[in-house]
Amino acid sequence: MAPLNQAQSFDTISAVGLQNIDVNVDAEATVAATSTAKSAALSENVTGDSGSLSDVVFNSGLQATTTNTFDVSSNAGLSGIATTTANASSATSAGNAAGFATIGDSAGLSDISSLQVGGELNALGKSVSSITGSAETVVGIAAATGSLSGAMQGFEAAGIDVSSNASIQGLAQLSNSATAAATSGTSSSSTATALANNLEGASLNGLDVGGVASLAGQASLGNTSKATNVEGSATANSQLQTATGLEATGTASATTFGVDVASDATITGLSSITSSATAATTAGLADANSIGGTIQGIDIADAQIGGVGSITGQSTFTGSAKSSNVTGGNSTADSTLTAAGGLDASELIDVSSDATLKGLSSINMSATAESTGAAGATTVADALFNGGNVTGASLDEVEIGGIGNVLGQVGFTGAAQASNVTGAADATGDLARAMGLETLDNMKVSSDATLKGIASVTGSATAETTAGDANAAARAGAINGADFNDLVDIGGIGSIQGAASFNLSAKSTNVTGVGADSSDALAGNSSLQASGLASIDASTGYGIDIASDASISGTAIGSLKADAFSTATDATANAGNGSDLFGAQIGDLNVGGIASVTGAAQLTSNATAQNVGGIGLDAVAASGLGADVTGLDANLFDVASDATITAQAFGTLNATASSTGGAATAAAGNSTTDLTGLATGLDLNIGGVGTLSALAQGSESATATSVAGVAQASAGMDLSGAIGLDFASSSDGSLTGIAKLAATASASSTGADASANGNFSAIGFDNLDIGTASVAGIGGVSTLKGQAQIAGTLNAESVSGDAFAGITAGGLNDLTSTITGMDNVVLNGASDGTILGTASGVFNTTATSTMGDASGFSAQNLTGISSLNLELGGNGGISAIVNDTNFVTAHSVSGNATAVASVDAIGLDGGTIHIAGNASIMANVGVDSKAEAHTIG
Repeated sequence: MAPLNQAQSFDTISAVGLQNIDVNVDAEATVAATSTAKSAALSENVTGDSGSLSDVVFNSGLQATTTNTFDVSSNAGLSGIATTTANASSATSAGNAAGFATIGDSAGLSDISSLQVGGELNALGKSVSSITGSAETVVGIAAATGSLSGAMQGFEAAGIDVSSNASIQGLAQLSNSATAAATSGTSSSSTATALANNLEGASLNGLDVGGVASLAGQASLGNTSKATNVEGSATANSQLQTATGLEATGTASATTFGVDVASDATITGLSSITSSATAATTAGLADANSIGGTIQGIDIADAQIGGVGSITGQSTFTGSAKSSNVTGGNSTADSTLTAAGGLDASELIDVSSDATLKGLSSINMSATAESTGAAGATTVADALFNGGNVTGASLDEVEIGGIGNVLGQVGFTGAAQASNVTGAADATGDLARAMGLETLDNMKVSSDATLKGIASVTGSATAETTAGDANAAARAGAINGADFNDLVDIGGIGSIQGAASFNLSAKSTNVTGVGADSSDALAGNSSLQASGLASIDASTGYGIDIASDASISGTAIGSLKADAFSTATDATANAGNGSDLFGAQIGDLNVGGIASVTGAAQLTSNATAQNVGGIGLDAVAASGLGADVTGLDANLFDVASDATITAQAFGTLNATASSTGGAATAAAGNSTTDLTGLATGLDLNIGGVGTLSALAQGSESATATSVAGVAQASAGMDLSGAIGLDFASSSDGSLTGIAKLAATASASSTGADASANGNFSAIGFDNLDIGTASVAGIGGVSTLKGQAQIAGTLNAESVSGDAFAGITAGGLNDLTSTITGMDNVVLNGASDGTILGTASGVFNTTATSTMGDASGFSAQNLTGISSLNLELGGNGGISAIVNDTNFVTAHSVSGNATAVASVDAIGLDGGTIHIAGNASIMANVGVDSKAEAHTIG
């Protein structure tokens, strides 16, 4: 702090109820300590500086400079309560004002090195504090600080040994605020800083309880900074380093466990944090920073519980930053979180009976930056939220002797909003990682188990300006529901569920711009990797081993939206390019009873770019380029009884681009965009009836419209129902693989060329092995259905330029759309069998031009069944059905018109068929193809 003069006030307090005590009681003992510290420093001035310092060095119910020890032969009651207030206020009219309020350390009960209780223990440690720093000046500098420089603890002890039941509660609660206000002056500034170093509800360094244990810790913080100015800068900083509800990372006195409870135990840790920063000025820089460090509900090393165990950790964080100015510099709002977790266990959790383990994280972040700017004095409004690493439950090794219920859940919401009038607006939202439930070592449950991991993410970014650059980006990295990184062993019925979901949106808008200014919106990119459920492929044994019936599901569902608008610059919108979604990724699985396994993934991606600007200003929209959506990716399933396997992948991609004076380019998917129901490599062995259903279903729409520029619209996707499957069932087996796509690409230009391109392929089953030539893969009735379907519409229309509609812009050797019901199938069935392969297509291709050439190309290659090697022990029915409609129209008024339609259709192509009983083999092919070219000129 700068030297204070004229009006100065200082207040310093150090207070403690009990300190440096060694207590030895042969009977019962009650120890209660209360300490209340109220510090206030107030200073006022009219002409001159004003400074105040309120300093509470420490205030505790119980603390030590050496040690505190307790040895009680019977029951013990411990209570320590610390209530602390630090208030510093400075005000002046003409001069600098500084208000500094600080608390060093505060605790209810702390520095206990040994706590030995021969009976029951009831302990409460509570620290409640309030810090207020304020500074106000009219002409000059205002600086206000509220600070927790050390640690605030409710209950802190080591070496805890309780012969009977124990109840321990620790609460650390802090309200911290800093407010600074200035109006004008040479180098005028207003700075408000709210700092909190470390909060702990309960810290247990070694706990041994001979009976029932109830352990609870809670950390609560309200951290607020507010800075205002008129002519000068305004800076607000709210920052937290760490907060933990309950920490137990030490070792108990008589065991190797940090927490050792002979009977039932309930352990609860909560962290609830609110952080806000507000900076506002008229003429000057505005900078608001709301920083959450590391927030944890429960941080535990290891625990042994001899009875029923319940462990719940929860973290809640609400962070907001808001900045606003008119002129004089940038307006920046930053809301950042380093990490948050509900339950973190770094070593073994061992529960002899039933156990419930829960880790929950709820995060809400916002950043708002506002500015106005002026001609010749442009500003930047910059808003950012950064979510860091958020986890529900992170567990190392877990052993549960009874029924196990494990839940890890993350809920994340973030919003960034930047607005300006004259100058740039940048809004960015980032989340590094969201993990519902993760295990890092073995998880073993002796009886039934329910394991569930959920991660839900919502993020938005909005950038708006009248004259300048507008950039909005909403991004996320890994989003995982449940991730099992080592063996999962369940002795009874197993229910495992992992769900990942996200909704990211970005919107950018500007009206005018100069030079390289543009309007750019991005929602999701190649860093986005979402997985509902993941488990390992074990080198020995099984990644997941369930002794009885099993229900396993993994879902990944995502929505992305990018909107870019401009009236005077380029507009670019990108959504979901390079993003990957997996419903379930399962290494190997063993089920001793009936199994139901589902993997489903769904991506909905929308990109819209629009401008109305002058010549040469383009609009580009891209949605889902190179995206990969997979329902189920697995290696080995061994199921002793019946099994139902469901794999589903859904993709909806939309891109719309429109421009008045420039090019319009819209792309919905491309040749590397993949939708796969069941990925290659699954070896599936079923002891009873086996049912497998695999589906890949897509929808695409690309629309490009321009008045003066080139219009290009393209759509592409590769769909597979199931790939590379080895299937075996002792009883009946039914397999269905479906791939379906509906795609539209439409391009329209008045003054230039227009092209609509498509690149599509679909297959129901690809490389399917059901037994071998000599070994039956299905012991009962065999049912096999493979279906592929594509409906494609390509339309290109131009007034003054050429129009092209087709696979690619080229000649007659362009790529064809490939549609196959099933390919390369080996089936050996012991009894009757029914095989159906269907390929169908509906294609409409239209190219229309008034002044230029019109060219339309459309080609398909369809096969119902390709390469079928069949061995059936009973009756057999084979149906191969192919239907295709292919209409190509090219129309020009003044130019050339070329229309080419080509279809290659085969019902059943190749293979070896042996049927022991009656056989019915049917192939139906229907093709309706037409090419029409019209020209007048």
